[in-house]
This record gives sequence, structure tokens and C-alpha cells, in this order.
Amino acid sequence: MKAEFYGVDMTIKFHLQITLISLCLISLSACSLSKFTAHVTSLFIEDSITLLNAEKDLLKVKKQLPENIAQLENMLRNDNNNKRLHIYAAQAYYGYAFSFIEDNNKNQAIDLYYKAYNHAMSALTYHGITAKDLQGKSPGLQLKVDKLSKPAVDALYWTAISWAKLIEIKQPELLLFTQLHKTAILMNRVIQLDEAYHSGGAFLFFAVYYGGRPDFLGGNDYLSKKYFERARSFNKNRLLMVDFLQAKYLNGRLHGKEKYNQRLLSIINAPDDLYPEQALMNAVAKQKASILLKRL
Repeated sequence: MKAEFYGVDMTIKFHLQITLISLCLISLSACSLSKFTAHVTSLFIEDSITLLNAEKDLLKVKKQLPENIAQLENMLRNDNNNKRLHIYAAQAYYGYAFSFIEDNNKNQAIDLYYKAYNHAMSALTYHGITAKDLQGKSPGLQLKVDKLSKPAVDALYWTAISWAKLIEIKQPELLLFTQLHKTAILMNRVIQLDEAYHSGGAFLFFAVYYGGRPDFLGGNDYLSKKYFERARSFNKNRLLMVDFLQAKYLNGRLHGKEKYNQRLLSIINAPDDLYPEQALMNAVAKQKASILLKRL
């Protein structure tokens, strides 16, 4: 899960110091102090995200994330026009809500998803798409989205995924549900521009998009299954979250309770070292599978 950044140890701090010195020597006269600071901040957070993704201790991550989010918000108070910080904040809020809050506190999760959406929207405005565009008519939004280039992929992705989560969790608010197809407009453009972004996350989005609804509301089990298969191709079938989401949104409805239970148990019993680079997301999938199994 590339959704939050994590507190770093002395090794990363040392690496950051070396990076600072090197960049000073190379580019002291070539860039402004603000650009230099923004670049180093991004390196710092990206290193932290890498550490986080490999973390297996969910309690440790859950305790640390609010502190990291507070640090991000503080950075944004001093640099609110920094698109990258808005993207990191969107990731952090979304990841915290999805991983630790949604299953136990719906209202808090809604608040966190709104914050993720607002930060992602702030990033999207840098590419000419405003909140008014999103709430306007679909053809106009489609025209503007079609003009976007690859640098807009991150803003498109996090806006779409946080918006879709809000729609899902706040159902049955029909007015909100009618906006769901617009999230697909944004995510389709992600696939067109960079299908590998976030390890093929756009394909997992569409797997849930089509698998999480009945046919009369636009669901399509065949398309959902195809998208789940495509999502797996980006992680060599090692990301348990794909299996969990398929169980939750598709297999339980199609194959009955027994196979549904079997799928959840297979996730829970999967090796902890199945995907070391994404150990945290696999641990979250195991936790969610366990919660779902207990509620059956």
C-alpha cells in the first residue's frame, strides 16, 4: 500500500543528509531554495513510504500514521501550493481510513475519505480540473480529462478512488451514487496514461467498480473478473488484497458461503513473506479477511 509515509530510523536520516549535501554541491546555483526543499522533502517521504510498505506490524503502523498525517498537514500550512504534499496527504488519509478505521467506525472513515478527496482535488486543480468540473455534466468533464497528460495521473487516481469510496460507504444516498460513473472517467484516463501506476491499481478499482453492484445498477460480473485477473498480473499473484476484494465484492455473491469462507481462510493462512515489498498491504488483507469471517 503506497498510502502513507512512516517515521524513519537513523539509516534513512543519514541517507537524507548525504542526499542534501550531494544536491547542494550539484545544484546550489541551479535551483531556488524552495524547489530544492520540495525535492528533498519528496525524497524523504518516498523513502519513508518504502519502509512503510515493508512493515508487518499493524499496531505500530496504526499508532504512527496519525503523527505522520499531522506532520503532512503542518507542511501544507507552510506550503499549501505543493501538489506533491497534497498527493501524499490524500494517500495517507485514504490508507489510514481503509486499513484501520472503516471496519469499525463508519463516520470517522467518511471524514477521513473526505479529507483524502479534498487533498486529491487540490492536486487535480493544478491540471485544470476543478470541483465544479467534477460536479458538472459528464461530457464536459470527459473533454477536460481527455486533454490531461501523464503528470496528472496521481491526482486523477487519488481523486477517483477516494470519491468512489465516499460513494460506496455513504450509500444509499442516491444523489451521490449518480456521480459514480464520473470516477470511472478519471480512472479510465489513468489506464490510458499509465496503466502500471500504483501497481495497476486502476484495474483493481474497476474490478470493484463492476463487482460491487448488481446488474441493474451497472454491475458486470464478467468484467469484474477480467479486471481482477489483470490486477493480479502487476504483482504476480502475490498481493492478498486482490484476493480479499474479489472475495468481498464478487466471489461471495457468485459461489456461495462455503467457497467464500474458503477464500477468506486462504488469505488468512497465506505466508507472511509472500510479498515482502508489500508486507503491510498483505497484513491488512489478512486482518480484513479475519474481520469479515467473524461477521459471517
